[in-house]
Parts: sequence; C-alpha cells; structure tokens
Amino acid sequence: MTATQGQKKTLKTEIELFITNKVKELRKANNIGQKKLSLELRLSISFVGRAENPYSKAKYNLNHINEIARFFNVPFSYFFPETHLEKDCIEEYLDIHPKAKARNEKMMRDYEEKARKEREAKEKAKKEKAAAKKKATSKKK
Repeated sequence: MTATQGQKKTLKTEIELFITNKVKELRKANNIGQKKLSLELRLSISFVGRAENPYSKAKYNLNHINEIARFFNVPFSYFFPETHLEKDCIEEYLDIHPKAKARNEKMMRDYEEKARKEREAKEKAKKEKAAAKKKATSKKK
C-alpha cells in the first residue's frame, strides 16, 4: 500500500489491523472508552486511541492482548482470525517500515556473503587436500 501526495500511509499490517479492530469491537460492545482501557492496561491515557489509529505506529503486543482478554473475559484466540491471512504480513511490514527493510536486506546480503566465503574456503581446502594427496602418491612412485 503506497500513499499518494496528500494521503497518509497506513502504518499497520493487515494482521495488526485485524487485532485492533477486534479490540475496538469488544471495547465498544462493552461500552468501555479508550481512556478506561488504556488505564486498565497501565499505559498512557492516549495509547488505545493511538493503537486504534491506522496511521499511528502504536499497536498492541501479546502482553496487551492477554490483559485485554482477561479484562473482557474472552479467550486469547478471540483476537486472531480462525486461519492465517493470505497476505504476506512480513513483506507488508517491511514495505511499511523502510528502515526495517533496509536492515533485513543488509542482514541477508551479509548472510549470503558469509555463506559464499565458507563455500570458497571448503572448495579451497578440498583442492589443497587433493593436491597434497596427489603429491604424496607421486612421491611413493
């Protein structure tokens, strides 16, 4: 999802929005305000409002979800879809957060470079061993 001139960019993935909407539904169904829920979670008064805003980076973590489930007396699973979402939420997250994407790409390049060097070192050692073996058999003759 990309933003055009003048539009805000959503800062949450599909799964984060799903969870946020489930909390919001439950909160409204029980006539609980954002402030009250923030206080129940022992967070800043504005946290729930920011978590419910798709243009804010604030989101619930697993500890928050557990406390919300306890507060409303619902199962933890209430906040998750019955099956996985079809969208690749990690790719979506990396698209939303370019710094995380850059770190991930650097990590992958570093990993590939290390693997390449290890392969080259193994090949070199194998060639050296073969050459030493060949030299040893030629000395015996």
